[in-house]
This record gives sequence, C-alpha cells and structure tokens, in this order.
Amino acid sequence: MASAAAAAFSRPVAAARACAPAASKAPGASKGTAVRPSRGASARSSVVARAEIAGLSACGNFQELCKAEIPAKIPRHDFLKQIYRYMVIAYADNGLAAYGKRMTIDLVDGTDNLTNGMCVNIFGVKDGAEVKICDLYCEMDTEQVPTYDTLMPNQEGELIKTNRSGKDEFIKGRYFVIRRPVPFDETSNQALKAMVKDLTLAINKYYAFGSCFSDDST
Repeated sequence: MASAAAAAFSRPVAAARACAPAASKAPGASKGTAVRPSRGASARSSVVARAEIAGLSACGNFQELCKAEIPAKIPRHDFLKQIYRYMVIAYADNGLAAYGKRMTIDLVDGTDNLTNGMCVNIFGVKDGAEVKICDLYCEMDTEQVPTYDTLMPNQEGELIKTNRSGKDEFIKGRYFVIRRPVPFDETSNQALKAMVKDLTLAINKYYAFGSCFSDDST
C-alpha cells in the first residue's frame, strides 16, 4: 500500500534509489529532452536550503515525498498508463481548480528509453508573472525484482518458487517513487501535500480494483 504522503513534508523518509533525474518527453515529443528544475526563484526567501530538508536523497539532489511498493504481478506498463491518465485528468485538466496551481505533465524515460514515469510541472505567480515553481517526479525505481510463475519441489521435496522456463526472470522496478528536485520553492508545499495524498489514494484504488478511477461503490 502507498505510504501516507503528508508526513513526508515534516519527517525524514528513505532516500530515492536513483538520484540523477531521468530524461523526459512531452507526449509525442522526441525522447531525451531534459526536464530541468526551475532556477528563477533560487535566490528568494521561499526557497529552502539543503541543510533544512528532510528526506534528502543520498546525492542531495532530490527530496523523496512518498514511495509505494508495486507488487511484481502488476504489469508496469499498465500501472504507469493508468497513473498517467489519472495525472492528466487530476493535475493537467483540473490542477488550477483543485489545487490552485496550473500544471502540465511530461513523460519520463528511463535509461532503456522506455517510459518510466511522469513529471508534473507546477506553475505559480511571482511578481505578476507565471513561473514554474516545482517539478514533481513520479517514477519507478530501477531495482530488478525476481518473478515466479510456478511452484516445484526441490531435492528435499519442499515446494519452492520457480519459473517454468527454468531461468531466473525479473521485472524492473520495485517502488513507485514520488520526489522533487532541490532546492525547491515552499509555495508549492500546500498543493503538493494534497496532490501526493490524492495520488496515493489513486494507487491504492488501482491495487484494490484494477483502476485508479474505481471505488468500492462501483
């Protein structure tokens, strides 16, 4: 189950596995276009120094807000497709009304050039002009997770997990990690708390019902 999001803004959490941001692309754009954190507000008082940040990654480039372990049996491509659809509706289409911020969504590529997650670009108003105040990265990590499709007896007669192919098989990604680059603008905090809370609820719906848009009344 996804962990509670709001507490990540006030207490340390485990560091994300991959520190370097992955390349990202807007839907339909060429791969490899880097999404860079906003630098314009770096000198403002609303920007938090690294030394003050809880949940800082080992490389010091990201703050991890939340992560959810995705069971190996869940197809990663279907999970990411559903989360992307959720983000387009909840953030890109309704971000201003629901969270008070305009947002756009980019797809994020992993090192294998396959879509590995999303980046939510969050905008705010400073000095009368709209500027990007935060990038929220939502990606699978790169851990190789063993998978099994059957049980077979070993030499001692005990049943063990194995594969019909007789080979070790793996799926990439154990955790879906939600993080933001540092330094960051604190004016995004209120929106982020609500966004991450709602996203973890959507992930839990996917676990329970196979869809981010389902609930126990449907």
